[in-house]
Amino acid sequence: MKKYILVFTVLFICGLTWYALKNSFADKTQNQITDSGKPAPKDYSEIGFELMNSESIGALKIGLSDNDVIKALGEPEEKSEMEIWGADGENHQTWNYKSKGIQLDMIGDLKNQVINSMSIKSPCDFKTKRGIGIGSSRTDVSAAYKNEINNDDPSVNQSVLIAGSVYGGIIFSFENGTLTTIFIGAAAE
Repeated sequence: MKKYILVFTVLFICGLTWYALKNSFADKTQNQITDSGKPAPKDYSEIGFELMNSESIGALKIGLSDNDVIKALGEPEEKSEMEIWGADGENHQTWNYKSKGIQLDMIGDLKNQVINSMSIKSPCDFKTKRGIGIGSSRTDVSAAYKNEINNDDPSVNQSVLIAGSVYGGIIFSFENGTLTTIFIGAAAE
């Protein structure tokens, strides 16, 4: 009799486990669809972080070491003093390549720094992985980053497109429909 109780208990536990796993999967699948039957809204913050960490402008990308930056661009024309930011507790230093139209926010210590964010403007002729550079049209930028741009974001207007979010992603600035600045990083905390 004890043998039957043990077998029944094991089968019962297996059945409960199967039921819980099945419902857990169904819940995850259901969470991707809203009550109206439409797909759940995109998480533009997450999209922005993925884009920010995968995109590059020429040879420059988030996380690139100071040594690799110097190999690609040479020594910066100007370096700010190191400053600890309260928002992230990191040591920041701005590297300016004014004649190249490049500004980098570097984080780390004086011996080991990496790119935290970057901004380019004319005369920089670097392009993103998707072929977008200074002088590109708003239409071209919209087409290249259509899946990452939240057109419902109140920050998006005729002079700004944001791929991802201001908390991480790419901010494109325009004048008269022509791209004038590309910023990759977190513009807000």
